[in-house]
Amino acid sequence: MRQTSRNSSRPPSSDLPWDKAGINDEDQHPQQGQDEFTGMDDYIRDTEEASKTGSEENTQDEAQPTKQLEDEASDRRKPGKQPGAPGYGREQKIAVTAEEHHYPTDCARCDRELKQDAATAYTAFETVDVKWADPNKPGMSLTNTKHTYYKTVCARGHCTQQAPHRQVTHSSTPNIFLSEWRLLGPELAALIVCLAYRIRLSRARIQELLSDWLDLEISVGTLHATLHESGAAVLPVEDELVAAIQSSGLLHVDETSWRELNTLLWLWVFCGQDVVVYWIAGRGSELLQRIRQRFSRLADE
Repeated sequence: MRQTSRNSSRPPSSDLPWDKAGINDEDQHPQQGQDEFTGMDDYIRDTEEASKTGSEENTQDEAQPTKQLEDEASDRRKPGKQPGAPGYGREQKIAVTAEEHHYPTDCARCDRELKQDAATAYTAFETVDVKWADPNKPGMSLTNTKHTYYKTVCARGHCTQQAPHRQVTHSSTPNIFLSEWRLLGPELAALIVCLAYRIRLSRARIQELLSDWLDLEISVGTLHATLHESGAAVLPVEDELVAAIQSSGLLHVDETSWRELNTLLWLWVFCGQDVVVYWIAGRGSELLQRIRQRFSRLADE
């Protein structure tokens, strides 16, 4: 019988990748005797609750009409922030270093030319970005640009708003959108991508670095969204990389294990003459089928 960390004194680090999937299976089942104590606790709890039922029935019957009215009122309530409710936003306030004004130029209905002096502001947001060092001014600094969007009513009474651009990044990522309305600018997003994937910092370490060195507070959710949107933005470049691998005269291929939670995958590396492509997939015919489909699609184009 082949020895593993579960049937011998070998350490878990010596297990092969495909043997590690079931190591935690035993932890998901309770130990012997544990159910007995749990059942006794449930029995005592049920007994105590049963003794209180008689005294609480009358109170519950009296409170039932009031609760029903509250439920009906909550059903009629509109979703979202309610009038008069306190708002929540960023607690950190950064001084504005620049302003950009976005005006509509033509009417959306009658194509009439619109004048800026007739426009009124209807919304605004701020975008924090990084200003890289240059030979005349070494160092890195933060910038905060305030974007103001305007609406204009033409002579015929048509109202046109200049809205931030927003679009789906790629057909394979329909739930990820690229928008001009964002807290982080492109240079700061590139820095976060470098810290996450090049220097291999965790989200908490990225938060710590930005807070300690740039005095910038960013939530984990914003970091996640920035990394996902950045990856989706460069997704079309994947076709160019696959085409370069296909046309490469010399190609080296290797793989190593890659775990995602309890799923065992493989990180494939395709090293050509001028480009290197990393691909996370299985180890069977699925990878070959995906590569053939991608190559055939590029050939048809």
